[in-house]
Amino acid sequence: MKAVGQQSPLGYFAVLFLVNLMWAFQFSGAKIATERLGPITVTLIPLAISTLLFMPFALVDSFKRKQSEAVDIKASVWGFIAAGTLGVTAAQLGLTSGVQRSLASNASVLTLTIPVMTAVLAALLLGERMTRLRWVSFVLALVGVLMVSDIKWGSVQVFESSYLLGNLLILVGCFGSAFYNTYSKKLLRVFSPVEVLFYSFLVTDVVLVALMIYTGVPHWSQLAGLGLKVWLSLGGIAFLSLTLAMVLFFWVIKRIDVTQASLSVYLLPVFGVLISTVAVHEKPTWRLLAGGALVCLGTFLVTTYEERARIAQESAKSKAPVAMEAKVNS
Repeated sequence: MKAVGQQSPLGYFAVLFLVNLMWAFQFSGAKIATERLGPITVTLIPLAISTLLFMPFALVDSFKRKQSEAVDIKASVWGFIAAGTLGVTAAQLGLTSGVQRSLASNASVLTLTIPVMTAVLAALLLGERMTRLRWVSFVLALVGVLMVSDIKWGSVQVFESSYLLGNLLILVGCFGSAFYNTYSKKLLRVFSPVEVLFYSFLVTDVVLVALMIYTGVPHWSQLAGLGLKVWLSLGGIAFLSLTLAMVLFFWVIKRIDVTQASLSVYLLPVFGVLISTVAVHEKPTWRLLAGGALVCLGTFLVTTYEERARIAQESAKSKAPVAMEAKVNS
């Protein structure tokens, strides 16, 4: 019988599956909006909407926490500044600006580094370690995502000088994503997921507004003439990708290692290709099905299977002293 409050490891896999499905929407939604607005505006509008959605819940959580425990205000402020600048701002602007200055094939290859960067940062900042099962899962997922992405390696020009700035910006975005997910785990030890998201997003909003003032504020007529399709895309990014998906992702990483959860990022290309296939009414290829299966298997192993093994091991350790005591008493 499951202990009260104990979560099912299969639930972690299901939540991460749903999270990446919602994240996949951000790419198609942002593409629609970027055609009419610059990268800063496209980044700011959904983040500002998401910040407003988080605000009442974050304030309630902050009030409840203040009633029960004291928090180092100075350290917390610097923590949220780090998460908002080195994390969210770098991730959002780096990837958006980088793709505009580079090739899609370069971006496809470089974004594969996000789980790797996350694993390194998690080892440095959180003391997590790579187990044999995690290495196997990473290899399976990486092979799967390469099959799904069908990267034209002849067109990859990562070290081409004309694309160097764009590629560096993409890497900055990858680092920002890895840093935010890892560093947020430290903040989650004190704050609720909604608080972490609200305060880090608030910092990012301030940075983006400052950048917008510096580069030029879009005229109100540009916003008024965006049309329903663009506003629905921005609203979908705000509600699905930045609000609901992030709350669910933080719910998971509060319970399992960031290294485990980060592997699920390899589901993004699978969903991206699958959504494109459905949109143009094409039949799924064997590469898509086989590659998607490998990515799912790798994610399943590193979340559900590993967590079940860990729970069983901890349960055996907790029963050992009881059994020894019973033996001594008899």
